[in-house]
Amino acid sequence: MEIPIFPLSNLVLFPNIVVPLHIFEERYKMMINTCIEHDEAFGLVLLRSGAEEENEGTIHRVGVTVRIVQVERLDDGRMNILVEGESRFRIHRFTQQTPYWKASIDFFEDDEIRQSIESLYDEAARLYRKVAELSAMLSASKESELTLPESPADFSFMVTYVLDLDSEEKQKLLEITSTGERLRVLVNHLTDAIRKLEQQIAYKELVSKVRGNGDLGKPNVEN
Repeated sequence: MEIPIFPLSNLVLFPNIVVPLHIFEERYKMMINTCIEHDEAFGLVLLRSGAEEENEGTIHRVGVTVRIVQVERLDDGRMNILVEGESRFRIHRFTQQTPYWKASIDFFEDDEIRQSIESLYDEAARLYRKVAELSAMLSASKESELTLPESPADFSFMVTYVLDLDSEEKQKLLEITSTGERLRVLVNHLTDAIRKLEQQIAYKELVSKVRGNGDLGKPNVEN
């Protein structure tokens, strides 16, 4: 199967995740208009960290097909669009570079689950809820009610997208073909996120206490 390819820096998308994109380059205006006209999907793929240009060596080989779900047309043909991630794919070979990239791809899914991962899902969900609780405490905002995907695979994609991880780490998680392995990695990342949030909350409380005590903590100033 051949699809248009949209390489982006600093964005790794996952199935069933919706994101906004601003389209301003002429070549991608053309690509998006073609996809809209023919109701076709295109592929979002991460550019390698530090890449200064797009070429076959700087474009990752695993990405996600996306479907355009909303379009806002702006001046000069620019567009704001909403796209929803559909399926993961591997690039078999590039078939076109101008006016925009195209590639021959193969779709893939996670391997069949051969043993129960219910306990892994429950642990990751518990940790994710804790992260949400601590984040609300840190920002002094009301904690919103969480509705988590029942599918362990969909849950793992959602958490990976939301977590504050660098793009290359998210790319590694995207490429994993074991739901259980992805959940195990996420448990470690969530545990680390909880530790950092607890440290930030403790520091915020300390600063608040010092400010409440006036000059406490400030060096003495002699006249």
